Amino acid sequence: MKLGCFGSSSQIPMIERAGFDNAELDICEIAAMDEASYKELKARIASSPLGFKVFSGFMPLSERIHEAGFDSGKWFDHAERSAERTAELGAEIWTFGAGKCRSIPEGISRADGEKQVLEFVHGICERIAPYKITLVVEPLGPVNSNYLNYIGEAVDFIKKVDLDNCKTMCDLRHMHKLSETLSDISRYVEYIKHAHIDYPDGDRRLFPMEGDGFDYVPYLKALKESGYQGDLTVEATAYDDFEAEAGKCVSYLHKLNKLF
Repeated sequence: MKLGCFGSSSQIPMIERAGFDNAELDICEIAAMDEASYKELKARIASSPLGFKVFSGFMPLSERIHEAGFDSGKWFDHAERSAERTAELGAEIWTFGAGKCRSIPEGISRADGEKQVLEFVHGICERIAPYKITLVVEPLGPVNSNYLNYIGEAVDFIKKVDLDNCKTMCDLRHMHKLSETLSDISRYVEYIKHAHIDYPDGDRRLFPMEGDGFDYVPYLKALKESGYQGDLTVEATAYDDFEAEAGKCVSYLHKLNKLF
């Protein structure tokens, strides 16, 4: 199982030196680049030993899909532009969390709320399909979203989307916060195309580290025994020394992977 790391384009050299296999970059950052900056990034990626097949951050968390006046067309156009650029960089998967964006507000029925999210996700998938990109809808914990929390819920949702390029994923943090059984990974593995990990206790997303007090073996074992074929990305957004902590994390996860 190859290891990826969340990061910005400026962190690519540090992700390389830390020993990761892949970098999971931000879609909005890349979409916002002027042509010169994008060409520079494209050249940097072409010379990098890393893989760049997974991208995250489709839209800012300030957006609200259910809000009156929400312009889905604007985001469908954004999807097409972003798909063109990220596909050139190697994209095969986009993760779609957007928890606050998709949460169903009070005053809107569950059925109506789901319909709006369903139509929005369907539209994104249609726009990115020509670029051979799969959207993986991320089940999120209750702090992040009040809708699509468990893997099974996400699977039911993507069945309704009914497009080949709409799948789901798993994330240790959210499974842990929800006390979701790890056997769900095996149960739904045919729909799971990506996986995330970080230190899941507390609010700060830290690099998994030896001695941090959390037992990562059951999650890694569940991925392995399920027959999961995708990558595992470390989603760490809080750190004191990115490169040093990332390097220790890689060594630790490799050590754990050798246990089974």
